[in-house]
Amino acid sequence: MLVEEIQSVSEYLEVIKRYKQQKGEGQIVEDFVFRGQTGDHPLIPKISRLCPKSDLLATERLLLEEFKRTNPLLIDEHKPYDDWDYLTLGQHFGLPTRLLDWSNNALTALWFATDGNSYSSSPGAYAVVWVLMADADDYSLDIANLHPFDTKETKIFRPRIIKQRINNQSGVFSIQPSAEIEQKRELDQTEEFSEKLLKIKIAMENFQEIRADLHTLGINAFTIFPELEGLCSYLQWRYFK
Repeated sequence: MLVEEIQSVSEYLEVIKRYKQQKGEGQIVEDFVFRGQTGDHPLIPKISRLCPKSDLLATERLLLEEFKRTNPLLIDEHKPYDDWDYLTLGQHFGLPTRLLDWSNNALTALWFATDGNSYSSSPGAYAVVWVLMADADDYSLDIANLHPFDTKETKIFRPRIIKQRINNQSGVFSIQPSAEIEQKRELDQTEEFSEKLLKIKIAMENFQEIRADLHTLGINAFTIFPELEGLCSYLQWRYFK
């Protein structure tokens, strides 16, 4: 796993550009995907961070079935087509799933990383943007003929845009196989992805300038969360210290 540190948006983009150029020598570069975290937390999906009351995989199936059954009127307006859609929708509303959020937009990931509302201010703490330098094979996922719980390898999943927030955040997901979910295997510790991951560290003292520059570039709470919640968060950031 590779590690870089940046202090500004321009440094951040230069690092990404450099790695894309290195990877693209003599070949077509696949999309990099980005994940912003307010701390150096384990790179695992939510369902692997929790302690189930019974078997984890059985609980996962029960969660999905209950999510679909309990109040379909809340779900039907999004017109989910299959269990990939149901998991996508559940993920965006906080359901524990085996999906891990990423974005095709590097600046969106940087915004999430420098979210001061959920940052730990302990000495030496820093935010992280993970960069997954994917290969073409990482995107080869036949969702028409494969159930999400039957994936055999970790892949990148491009969801249907069933919620506007997915579009605004340029959202994609990684999805891990059941064996890695049970083992709570961190993505950066898997053999196939450890060498494809870059960790970019950002110290807290650089947050304010980075956030201001992101706003200039059109990245703020309201563009990422195009709802009243996002608007209120944006207005608070704009008018209060």
